[in-house]
Amino acid sequence: MAHTTVLEKPSIKSLRERADASLAALEKAVARDLEILEYPSKSWMPVTKGPEGQHVYDVIVIGGGHCGVTAAFALIRERISNILVIEKSPPGAEGPWQTYARMPDLRTRKAVAGNELGYVNLTFRAYYEAREGEEAYAALKRISCDEWTCYLLWLRKVLSIPVQNETELSLIEPDGALFRLSVIKDGRNEVLYARRVIMTSGPLSMGGSVIPAEIEKSLPKSAYSAAYDDFDVNTLMGKRVVVVGAGASAFDNAGAALEAGAARVDLLVRRKKIPPVSVIRWTDSSGFLQTYADMSDDQKWRMIHQVQRNAAPPTPRALARVEGWKNFQIHFKSPIVASKMVGEEIEITTPQETLRADIILLATGFMFDLKKNAALAPIVEQIALWRDRYKPEGGGSDKYLNSPYLGRNYEFMEKQPGTAPFLKHIFCYNQSSTLSMGPTGRVSGLKYGIKRLMMGVCGSFMREDYDHHLQSVTNFKFNEFEGHPWMEEVK
Repeated sequence: MAHTTVLEKPSIKSLRERADASLAALEKAVARDLEILEYPSKSWMPVTKGPEGQHVYDVIVIGGGHCGVTAAFALIRERISNILVIEKSPPGAEGPWQTYARMPDLRTRKAVAGNELGYVNLTFRAYYEAREGEEAYAALKRISCDEWTCYLLWLRKVLSIPVQNETELSLIEPDGALFRLSVIKDGRNEVLYARRVIMTSGPLSMGGSVIPAEIEKSLPKSAYSAAYDDFDVNTLMGKRVVVVGAGASAFDNAGAALEAGAARVDLLVRRKKIPPVSVIRWTDSSGFLQTYADMSDDQKWRMIHQVQRNAAPPTPRALARVEGWKNFQIHFKSPIVASKMVGEEIEITTPQETLRADIILLATGFMFDLKKNAALAPIVEQIALWRDRYKPEGGGSDKYLNSPYLGRNYEFMEKQPGTAPFLKHIFCYNQSSTLSMGPTGRVSGLKYGIKRLMMGVCGSFMREDYDHHLQSVTNFKFNEFEGHPWMEEVK
Protein backbone atom coordinates (compact mmCIF):
# COMPACT_ATOMS: atom_id res chain seq x y z
CA MET A 1 0.00 0.00 0.00
CA ALA A 2 1.40 3.36 -1.01
CA HIS A 3 0.92 6.14 1.47
CA THR A 4 2.24 9.47 2.57
CA THR A 5 4.86 9.60 5.29
CA VAL A 6 3.50 10.20 8.76
CA LEU A 7 5.99 12.33 10.67
CA GLU A 8 6.61 11.70 14.34
CA LYS A 9 5.18 14.65 16.24
CA PRO A 10 6.04 15.87 19.73
CA SER A 11 3.56 14.96 22.43
CA ILE A 12 1.40 17.59 24.11
CA LYS A 13 3.26 16.88 27.33
CA SER A 14 6.62 17.66 25.72
CA LEU A 15 5.23 20.80 24.09
CA ARG A 16 3.90 22.02 27.43
CA GLU A 17 7.17 21.27 29.19
CA ARG A 18 9.07 23.21 26.54
CA ALA A 19 6.64 26.11 26.89
CA ASP A 20 7.01 26.15 30.67
CA ALA A 21 10.77 26.40 30.30
CA SER A 22 10.98 29.10 27.62
CA LEU A 23 8.14 31.55 28.08
CA ALA A 24 9.22 33.36 31.24
CA ALA A 25 10.22 36.57 29.45
CA LEU A 26 7.01 36.70 27.46
CA GLU A 27 4.92 36.08 30.56
CA LYS A 28 6.68 38.96 32.27
CA ALA A 29 5.82 41.17 29.29
CA VAL A 30 2.19 40.01 29.44
CA ALA A 31 1.99 40.93 33.13
CA ARG A 32 3.38 44.37 32.26
CA ASP A 33 0.81 44.83 29.49
CA LEU A 34 -2.05 43.90 31.78
CA GLU A 35 -0.76 46.32 34.42
CA ILE A 36 -0.44 49.21 31.99
CA LEU A 37 -3.91 48.64 30.53
CA GLU A 38 -5.74 47.89 33.77
CA TYR A 39 -7.65 51.19 33.85
CA PRO A 40 -10.32 51.41 35.14
CA SER A 41 -9.32 48.97 37.83
CA LYS A 42 -11.89 49.37 40.58
CA SER A 43 -14.37 46.64 41.39
CA TRP A 44 -17.99 47.60 40.74
CA MET A 45 -20.00 44.44 41.36
CA PRO A 46 -22.08 44.07 44.56
CA VAL A 47 -21.83 40.84 46.56
CA THR A 48 -24.77 38.46 46.25
CA LYS A 49 -25.60 35.47 48.44
CA GLY A 50 -27.63 32.38 47.65
CA PRO A 51 -30.95 31.37 49.25
CA GLU A 52 -29.18 29.93 52.29
CA GLY A 53 -26.07 32.10 52.23
CA GLN A 54 -24.27 30.11 49.51
CA HIS A 55 -21.61 31.70 47.34
CA VAL A 56 -23.05 33.16 44.16
CA TYR A 57 -20.88 33.64 41.08
CA ASP A 58 -21.62 36.71 39.04
CA VAL A 59 -21.07 34.66 35.88
CA ILE A 60 -20.62 30.96 35.18
CA VAL A 61 -19.27 30.14 31.72
CA ILE A 62 -20.24 26.73 30.32
CA GLY A 63 -17.37 25.33 28.25
CA GLY A 64 -13.61 25.77 28.51
CA GLY A 65 -12.67 25.91 24.83
CA HIS A 66 -11.38 28.99 23.04
CA CYS A 67 -14.71 30.85 23.33
CA GLY A 68 -15.07 30.10 27.04
CA VAL A 69 -11.51 31.10 27.89
CA THR A 70 -11.80 34.33 25.88
CA ALA A 71 -15.16 35.22 27.43
CA ALA A 72 -13.70 34.69 30.92
CA PHE A 73 -10.68 36.86 30.06
CA ALA A 74 -12.99 39.61 28.81
CA LEU A 75 -15.09 39.45 31.99
CA ILE A 76 -11.99 39.82 34.14
CA ARG A 77 -10.84 42.80 32.06
CA GLU A 78 -14.26 44.38 32.74
CA ARG A 79 -13.60 43.85 36.49
CA ILE A 80 -16.15 41.05 36.77
CA SER A 81 -13.83 38.61 38.51
CA ASN A 82 -16.26 36.55 40.58
CA ILE A 83 -16.62 34.00 37.78
CA LEU A 84 -16.12 30.32 37.08
CA VAL A 85 -15.63 28.34 33.86
CA ILE A 86 -16.88 24.76 34.03
CA GLU A 87 -15.70 22.18 31.51
CA LYS A 88 -16.70 18.53 31.33
CA SER A 89 -13.41 17.34 29.77
CA PRO A 90 -10.03 16.96 31.51
CA PRO A 91 -7.35 19.64 30.99
CA GLY A 92 -6.07 19.59 27.42
CA ALA A 93 -9.19 17.91 25.99
CA GLU A 94 -11.36 21.03 25.83
CA GLY A 95 -12.85 21.80 22.44
CA PRO A 96 -12.48 19.54 19.39
CA TRP A 97 -8.73 19.59 18.84
CA GLN A 98 -7.84 16.43 20.77
CA THR A 99 -11.11 14.59 20.19
CA TYR A 100 -13.27 14.71 17.07
CA ALA A 101 -11.15 17.16 15.05
CA ARG A 102 -9.18 14.40 13.33
CA MET A 103 -6.93 16.81 11.49
CA PRO A 104 -3.26 17.53 12.06
CA ASP A 105 -3.61 21.31 11.67
CA LEU A 106 -6.12 24.12 12.13
CA ARG A 107 -7.96 25.20 9.00
CA THR A 108 -7.51 28.88 9.86
CA ARG A 109 -4.34 30.69 8.83
CA LYS A 110 -1.52 30.98 11.36
CA ALA A 111 -1.88 34.78 11.73
CA VAL A 112 -5.38 34.43 13.15
CA ALA A 113 -6.07 36.58 16.21
CA GLY A 114 -8.97 37.00 18.59
CA ASN A 115 -8.31 35.15 21.82
CA GLU A 116 -5.79 37.78 22.88
CA LEU A 117 -8.37 40.63 22.92
CA GLY A 118 -5.87 43.01 21.33
CA TYR A 119 -2.89 42.27 23.60
CA VAL A 120 -0.05 41.61 21.16
CA ASN A 121 2.00 39.58 23.64
CA LEU A 122 -0.92 37.18 24.07
CA THR A 123 -1.21 36.25 20.39
CA PHE A 124 -0.31 32.80 19.13
CA ARG A 125 2.49 34.38 17.12
CA ALA A 126 4.08 35.94 20.20
CA TYR A 127 3.71 32.64 22.07
CA TYR A 128 5.25 30.57 19.27
CA GLU A 129 8.11 32.97 18.54
CA ALA A 130 9.01 33.14 22.24
CA ARG A 131 9.18 29.37 22.36
CA GLU A 132 10.62 28.47 18.95
CA GLY A 133 12.03 31.70 17.47
CA GLU A 134 11.01 34.08 14.70
CA GLU A 135 12.47 31.91 11.93
CA ALA A 136 10.43 28.94 13.10
CA TYR A 137 7.24 30.98 12.98
CA ALA A 138 8.11 32.28 9.50
CA ALA A 139 8.56 28.68 8.33
CA LEU A 140 5.34 27.49 9.98
CA LYS A 141 2.64 26.69 7.43
CA ARG A 142 -0.28 25.99 9.73
CA ILE A 143 -0.86 25.69 13.47
CA SER A 144 -1.06 22.07 14.58
CA CYS A 145 -3.96 21.01 16.79
CA ASP A 146 -1.48 20.07 19.51
CA GLU A 147 0.22 23.47 19.36
CA TRP A 148 -3.16 25.21 19.54
CA THR A 149 -4.19 23.13 22.55
CA CYS A 150 -0.99 24.05 24.35
CA TYR A 151 -1.43 27.72 23.46
CA LEU A 152 -4.94 27.79 24.96
CA LEU A 153 -3.69 26.06 28.11
CA TRP A 154 -0.91 28.66 28.32
CA LEU A 155 -3.47 31.47 28.02
CA ARG A 156 -5.45 29.96 30.87
CA LYS A 157 -2.35 29.79 33.03
CA VAL A 158 -0.89 33.23 32.33
CA LEU A 159 -4.28 34.94 32.68
CA SER A 160 -5.29 32.94 35.79
CA ILE A 161 -8.61 31.92 34.21
CA PRO A 162 -10.63 29.98 36.83
CA VAL A 163 -11.49 26.78 34.95
CA GLN A 164 -12.95 23.79 36.79
CA ASN A 165 -12.40 20.75 34.59
CA GLU A 166 -14.27 17.43 34.67
CA THR A 167 -17.41 19.25 35.76
CA GLU A 168 -20.50 18.52 33.67
CA LEU A 169 -23.60 20.67 33.70
CA SER A 170 -26.77 18.62 34.16
CA LEU A 171 -29.48 21.26 34.78
CA ILE A 172 -30.09 25.03 34.69
CA GLU A 173 -33.04 26.29 36.70
CA PRO A 174 -34.13 29.83 37.51
CA ASP A 175 -34.20 30.44 41.26
CA GLY A 176 -35.56 33.90 41.96
CA ALA A 177 -33.06 36.39 40.57
CA LEU A 178 -30.41 33.65 40.33
CA PHE A 179 -29.71 30.49 38.39
CA ARG A 180 -29.30 27.17 40.14
CA LEU A 181 -26.86 24.98 38.22
CA SER A 182 -26.74 21.28 38.98
CA VAL A 183 -23.35 19.83 38.02
CA ILE A 184 -21.54 16.52 38.32
CA LYS A 185 -17.99 16.78 39.63
CA ASP A 186 -15.87 13.68 40.38
CA GLY A 187 -19.00 11.57 40.23
CA ARG A 188 -20.80 13.68 42.83
CA ASN A 189 -23.80 15.96 42.37
CA GLU A 190 -23.13 19.58 43.31
CA VAL A 191 -25.07 22.83 43.09
CA LEU A 192 -23.66 26.18 41.93
CA TYR A 193 -25.42 29.54 41.92
CA ALA A 194 -24.89 32.32 39.39
CA ARG A 195 -26.46 35.60 38.37
CA ARG A 196 -25.59 35.14 34.69
CA VAL A 197 -24.76 32.14 32.50
CA ILE A 198 -22.74 32.21 29.27
CA MET A 199 -23.01 29.06 27.14
CA THR A 200 -19.90 28.56 25.00
CA SER A 201 -20.04 24.77 24.58
CA GLY A 202 -19.68 23.26 21.11
CA PRO A 203 -22.18 22.23 18.38
CA LEU A 204 -23.03 18.89 19.93
CA SER A 205 -24.36 20.60 23.05
CA MET A 206 -27.04 22.45 21.09
CA GLY A 207 -28.36 19.66 18.89
CA GLY A 208 -26.00 16.96 17.73
CA SER A 209 -24.89 15.31 14.52
CA VAL A 210 -27.09 14.93 11.44
CA ILE A 211 -27.77 11.25 10.79
CA PRO A 212 -29.25 10.64 7.30
CA ALA A 213 -32.61 8.86 7.43
CA GLU A 214 -31.32 6.13 5.09
CA ILE A 215 -28.81 5.25 7.81
CA GLU A 216 -30.73 5.90 11.02
CA LYS A 217 -33.84 3.88 10.01
CA SER A 218 -32.00 0.93 8.53
CA LEU A 219 -28.89 0.27 10.59
CA PRO A 220 -28.12 -0.39 14.26
CA LYS A 221 -26.17 2.37 16.01
CA SER A 222 -23.16 0.07 16.23
CA ALA A 223 -22.85 0.24 12.44
CA TYR A 224 -22.04 3.95 12.22
CA SER A 225 -20.45 6.87 14.01
CA ALA A 226 -20.74 10.60 13.41
CA ALA A 227 -17.65 12.63 12.61
CA TYR A 228 -18.25 14.59 15.83
CA ASP A 229 -18.26 11.47 18.00
CA ASP A 230 -15.22 10.98 20.19
CA PHE A 231 -14.20 7.43 19.26
CA ASP A 232 -10.82 5.74 19.16
CA VAL A 233 -9.67 5.72 15.52
CA ASN A 234 -7.36 2.80 16.32
CA THR A 235 -10.47 0.59 16.43
CA LEU A 236 -10.67 1.07 12.64
CA MET A 237 -7.55 -1.00 12.06
CA GLY A 238 -8.22 -3.77 9.55
CA LYS A 239 -11.78 -2.60 8.87
CA ARG A 240 -13.55 -1.53 5.71
CA VAL A 241 -14.62 2.06 6.32
CA VAL A 242 -17.12 4.15 4.36
CA VAL A 243 -16.99 7.92 4.99
CA VAL A 244 -19.97 10.04 3.92
CA GLY A 245 -19.47 13.73 3.10
CA ALA A 246 -17.53 16.15 0.92
CA GLY A 247 -16.32 18.72 3.43
CA ALA A 248 -13.15 19.07 5.45
CA SER A 249 -14.36 16.76 8.24
CA ALA A 250 -15.00 13.95 5.76
CA PHE A 251 -11.40 14.08 4.50
CA ASP A 252 -10.04 14.41 8.04
CA ASN A 253 -11.87 11.26 9.09
CA ALA A 254 -10.83 9.39 5.94
CA GLY A 255 -7.19 10.35 6.51
CA ALA A 256 -7.35 9.35 10.17
CA ALA A 257 -8.86 5.97 9.25
CA LEU A 258 -6.14 5.30 6.67
CA GLU A 259 -3.38 6.22 9.10
CA ALA A 260 -4.98 3.98 11.73
CA GLY A 261 -4.59 0.99 9.41
CA ALA A 262 -8.06 0.60 7.91
CA ALA A 263 -8.19 -2.17 5.31
CA ARG A 264 -10.09 0.08 2.92
CA VAL A 265 -11.64 3.54 2.94
CA ASP A 266 -14.35 4.68 0.51
CA LEU A 267 -15.50 8.31 0.53
CA LEU A 268 -19.05 8.92 -0.76
CA VAL A 269 -19.82 12.37 -2.20
CA ARG A 270 -23.27 13.42 -3.48
CA ARG A 271 -21.91 16.05 -5.87
CA LYS A 272 -20.12 15.65 -9.18
CA LYS A 273 -17.06 17.36 -7.70
CA ILE A 274 -16.04 19.00 -4.43
CA PRO A 275 -16.84 22.73 -4.17
CA PRO A 276 -13.41 24.37 -3.81
CA VAL A 277 -14.59 27.71 -2.39
CA SER A 278 -14.65 28.17 1.37
CA VAL A 279 -17.25 30.94 1.51
CA ILE A 280 -16.81 31.32 5.27
CA ARG A 281 -13.44 32.98 4.55
CA TRP A 282 -15.33 35.88 2.96
CA THR A 283 -16.71 36.75 6.40
CA ASP A 284 -13.29 37.64 7.80
CA SER A 285 -13.85 41.37 7.55
CA SER A 286 -14.65 43.95 10.20
CA GLY A 287 -17.54 45.30 8.15
CA PHE A 288 -19.34 41.96 8.24
CA LEU A 289 -18.41 40.63 11.67
CA GLN A 290 -19.01 43.92 13.45
CA THR A 291 -22.38 44.76 11.90
CA TYR A 292 -24.07 41.47 11.00
CA ALA A 293 -26.00 41.31 14.31
CA ASP A 294 -27.64 44.68 13.48
CA MET A 295 -29.04 43.52 10.13
CA SER A 296 -32.76 42.81 9.66
CA ASP A 297 -33.96 39.23 10.01
CA ASP A 298 -34.48 38.97 6.25
CA GLN A 299 -30.98 40.28 5.56
CA LYS A 300 -29.49 37.78 8.03
CA TRP A 301 -31.43 34.90 6.51
CA ARG A 302 -30.30 35.64 2.96
CA MET A 303 -26.72 36.42 3.97
CA ILE A 304 -26.05 33.36 6.10
CA HIS A 305 -27.45 31.03 3.44
CA GLN A 306 -24.87 32.38 1.03
CA VAL A 307 -22.07 32.23 3.60
CA GLN A 308 -22.82 28.58 4.42
CA ARG A 309 -23.93 27.32 1.02
CA ASN A 310 -20.95 24.95 0.92
CA ALA A 311 -19.29 22.95 3.65
CA ALA A 312 -15.69 24.02 4.26
CA PRO A 313 -13.59 22.20 1.66
CA PRO A 314 -10.59 20.14 2.72
CA THR A 315 -7.29 21.92 3.08
CA PRO A 316 -4.50 21.04 0.61
CA ARG A 317 -2.83 19.03 3.37
CA ALA A 318 -6.07 17.11 4.03
CA LEU A 319 -6.23 16.19 0.33
CA ALA A 320 -2.59 15.11 0.34
CA ARG A 321 -3.29 13.03 3.43
CA VAL A 322 -5.57 10.65 1.49
CA GLU A 323 -3.96 10.79 -1.94
CA GLY A 324 -1.57 7.97 -2.77
CA TRP A 325 -3.23 5.30 -0.64
CA LYS A 326 -4.12 2.34 -2.88
CA ASN A 327 -6.86 1.32 -0.48
CA PHE A 328 -8.66 4.68 -0.76
CA GLN A 329 -11.30 5.60 -3.33
CA ILE A 330 -13.56 8.61 -3.72
CA HIS A 331 -17.00 8.07 -5.28
CA PHE A 332 -18.75 11.10 -6.82
CA LYS A 333 -22.51 11.34 -7.53
CA SER A 334 -22.93 8.73 -4.81
CA PRO A 335 -25.54 9.62 -2.20
CA ILE A 336 -26.69 6.70 -0.08
CA VAL A 337 -30.11 5.57 -1.30
CA ALA A 338 -30.37 2.42 0.83
CA SER A 339 -28.48 0.51 3.50
CA LYS A 340 -28.97 -2.74 5.37
CA MET A 341 -27.16 -5.35 7.40
CA VAL A 342 -26.16 -8.56 5.63
CA GLY A 343 -24.98 -10.76 8.43
CA GLU A 344 -22.29 -8.71 10.15
CA GLU A 345 -21.58 -6.61 7.06
CA ILE A 346 -23.12 -3.30 6.04
CA GLU A 347 -24.47 -3.16 2.51
CA ILE A 348 -24.64 0.37 1.09
CA THR A 349 -26.41 1.20 -2.16
CA THR A 350 -25.72 4.34 -4.20
CA PRO A 351 -26.93 5.24 -7.72
CA GLN A 352 -23.58 4.00 -8.97
CA GLU A 353 -22.91 0.75 -7.12
CA THR A 354 -23.25 -1.40 -4.01
CA LEU A 355 -20.53 -1.40 -1.36
CA ARG A 356 -19.81 -3.58 1.66
CA ALA A 357 -18.32 -2.13 4.84
CA ASP A 358 -17.69 -2.78 8.51
CA ILE A 359 -18.36 0.78 9.74
CA ILE A 360 -19.73 4.07 8.37
CA LEU A 361 -18.37 7.46 9.44
CA LEU A 362 -20.87 10.27 8.85
CA ALA A 363 -19.39 13.71 8.17
CA THR A 364 -22.84 15.09 7.39
CA GLY A 365 -22.87 18.13 9.65
CA PHE A 366 -24.74 19.00 12.82
CA MET A 367 -28.22 20.24 13.64
CA PHE A 368 -29.73 22.62 16.15
CA ASP A 369 -32.26 21.19 18.57
CA LEU A 370 -32.17 22.75 22.02
CA LYS A 371 -34.35 19.94 23.39
CA LYS A 372 -31.37 17.61 23.04
CA ASN A 373 -29.53 19.64 25.68
CA ALA A 374 -30.86 18.03 28.86
CA ALA A 375 -29.59 20.91 31.00
CA LEU A 376 -32.10 23.24 29.33
CA ALA A 377 -35.10 20.97 29.99
CA PRO A 378 -36.76 23.24 32.61
CA ILE A 379 -36.68 26.27 30.31
CA VAL A 380 -36.34 25.06 26.72
CA GLU A 381 -40.02 25.46 25.81
CA GLN A 382 -39.80 29.14 26.73
CA ILE A 383 -36.81 29.95 24.48
CA ALA A 384 -37.65 31.68 21.20
CA LEU A 385 -36.44 29.98 18.03
CA TRP A 386 -36.12 31.52 14.61
CA ARG A 387 -39.19 29.60 13.45
CA ASP A 388 -41.17 31.46 16.13
CA ARG A 389 -40.17 34.90 14.83
CA TYR A 390 -39.44 34.56 11.12
CA LYS A 391 -41.21 32.88 8.20
CA PRO A 392 -38.96 32.78 5.11
CA GLU A 393 -40.60 32.89 1.70
CA GLY A 394 -40.82 29.38 0.31
CA GLY A 395 -39.84 27.76 3.61
CA GLY A 396 -36.32 27.14 4.80
CA SER A 397 -33.83 24.82 6.40
CA ASP A 398 -34.93 23.26 9.70
CA LYS A 399 -31.31 23.56 10.84
CA TYR A 400 -31.48 27.33 10.74
CA LEU A 401 -35.11 27.77 11.78
CA ASN A 402 -34.46 25.61 14.86
CA SER A 403 -31.59 27.81 16.03
CA PRO A 404 -32.29 30.19 18.95
CA TYR A 405 -33.54 33.66 18.11
CA LEU A 406 -31.17 35.80 20.15
CA GLY A 407 -31.18 39.41 21.32
CA ARG A 408 -28.60 41.98 20.24
CA ASN A 409 -26.03 40.76 22.77
CA TYR A 410 -26.38 36.97 22.47
CA GLU A 411 -29.10 36.70 25.12
CA PHE A 412 -31.94 34.17 24.86
CA MET A 413 -35.33 35.68 24.05
CA GLU A 414 -38.76 34.63 25.30
CA LYS A 415 -41.02 32.65 23.01
CA GLN A 416 -43.96 34.45 24.63
CA PRO A 417 -42.93 37.97 25.72
CA GLY A 418 -43.29 38.56 29.44
CA THR A 419 -43.43 34.88 30.45
CA ALA A 420 -39.74 34.16 31.15
CA PRO A 421 -37.79 37.39 31.80
CA PHE A 422 -34.89 35.42 33.31
CA LEU A 423 -33.93 34.17 29.83
CA LYS A 424 -32.24 37.47 28.98
CA HIS A 425 -29.60 36.60 31.58
CA ILE A 426 -28.48 33.45 29.72
CA PHE A 427 -26.13 34.26 26.86
CA CYS A 428 -25.64 31.81 23.99
CA TYR A 429 -22.19 32.16 22.42
CA ASN A 430 -21.67 29.09 20.25
CA GLN A 431 -22.44 27.71 16.78
CA SER A 432 -26.19 27.89 17.35
CA SER A 433 -25.92 31.69 17.52
CA THR A 434 -24.65 31.95 13.93
CA LEU A 435 -27.93 32.94 12.27
CA SER A 436 -28.66 35.59 14.89
CA MET A 437 -25.15 36.96 15.42
CA GLY A 438 -22.92 35.76 12.58
CA PRO A 439 -19.96 33.33 12.74
CA THR A 440 -18.36 35.08 15.70
CA GLY A 441 -17.53 31.83 17.51
CA ARG A 442 -14.63 31.37 15.09
CA VAL A 443 -11.33 32.72 16.35
CA SER A 444 -11.38 35.45 13.71
CA GLY A 445 -14.78 36.58 14.96
CA LEU A 446 -14.00 36.68 18.69
CA LYS A 447 -12.70 40.25 18.48
CA TYR A 448 -16.17 41.47 17.55
CA GLY A 449 -18.45 38.94 19.21
CA ILE A 450 -16.87 39.09 22.66
CA LYS A 451 -17.11 42.89 22.70
CA ARG A 452 -20.83 42.71 21.96
CA LEU A 453 -21.29 39.95 24.51
CA MET A 454 -19.59 42.04 27.22
CA MET A 455 -21.83 45.01 26.44
CA GLY A 456 -24.80 42.74 27.08
CA VAL A 457 -23.48 41.21 30.30
CA CYS A 458 -22.24 44.49 31.80
CA GLY A 459 -25.37 46.35 30.75
CA SER A 460 -27.64 43.73 32.31
CA PHE A 461 -25.79 43.99 35.61
CA MET A 462 -25.91 47.79 35.63
CA ARG A 463 -29.65 47.81 34.95
CA GLU A 464 -30.40 45.19 37.58
CA ASP A 465 -28.14 46.81 40.18
CA TYR A 466 -29.21 50.38 39.40
CA ASP A 467 -30.44 51.14 42.93
CA HIS A 468 -27.19 49.82 44.41
CA HIS A 469 -25.10 52.03 42.12
CA LEU A 470 -27.37 55.04 42.68
CA GLN A 471 -26.87 54.67 46.42
CA SER A 472 -23.14 54.19 45.90
CA VAL A 473 -22.74 57.41 43.91
CA THR A 474 -24.96 59.24 46.42
CA ASN A 475 -22.64 58.14 49.24
CA PHE A 476 -19.45 58.88 47.29
CA LYS A 477 -17.34 61.37 49.30
CA PHE A 478 -13.75 60.84 48.26
CA ASN A 479 -11.96 64.15 48.87
CA GLU A 480 -8.45 64.47 47.52
CA PHE A 481 -8.19 68.09 48.77
CA GLU A 482 -8.70 67.33 52.46
CA GLY A 483 -7.76 70.41 54.55
CA HIS A 484 -7.22 72.76 51.61
CA PRO A 485 -8.49 76.25 52.65
CA TRP A 486 -10.20 76.91 49.36
CA MET A 487 -12.23 73.73 49.39
CA GLU A 488 -15.61 73.15 50.96
CA GLU A 489 -15.67 70.57 53.74
CA VAL A 490 -17.24 67.28 52.72
CA LYS A 491 -19.95 66.11 55.13
